[in-house]
Amino acid sequence: MVGLVFATRQEADPFLVQTAAVEVAGKPFPLFRPAERVVLDTIVVVSGMGKVAAAMAAVHLVMAWRVSVLINAGLCGWLGTADRPLCEELLRVSTAVEGDCDRFGHAEAPVACDPTWFASLGTARLVTCDRPVFNADWREQLASIGDLADMEGAAVARVAQHYGVPCAMIKGISDNADENGRQDVARNIDRIATTIAETLLLHLKP
Repeated sequence: MVGLVFATRQEADPFLVQTAAVEVAGKPFPLFRPAERVVLDTIVVVSGMGKVAAAMAAVHLVMAWRVSVLINAGLCGWLGTADRPLCEELLRVSTAVEGDCDRFGHAEAPVACDPTWFASLGTARLVTCDRPVFNADWREQLASIGDLADMEGAAVARVAQHYGVPCAMIKGISDNADENGRQDVARNIDRIATTIAETLLLHLKP
């Protein structure tokens, strides 16, 4: 079974609609089962935003549903140069790391993601933080260790690593992780979520 983690219902909705998913639980997390005629045997969780919520949801999928792979899908901010095509571009995460984690002066080691999923997409390194990156100084600091920023991915990757489950991630660039980020996310989220859903459908064919 595939375990698919979205942070928000708005990011998940296009996939849930296109797969005729049925809600099977409301607690401890909203859980949905897509129609098996549309995609592989899949359980979808809407975790809520942030590392703690994502980690708890991922653990629930592993322990309660015995998923064989964890996939995290959703929006992200671009930490690189502004000349990269933005909005609607999807990337496959190669490694994920916590950007706001300091172990007595040592950063957390990045976790590698399974390269066999979404192989047709370009790759990028993901940095995960508990607060959104809409500040120039914070952005510059994180850009030294990654290409994309989100609030959940590295937590899902660490859960997968801990339990020995493969992990894959697909991220859609919604903003430049700058002072205009909030407005850009609001403007682009529905379009990007639809693009993510279409790509997931291609890779989760039964």
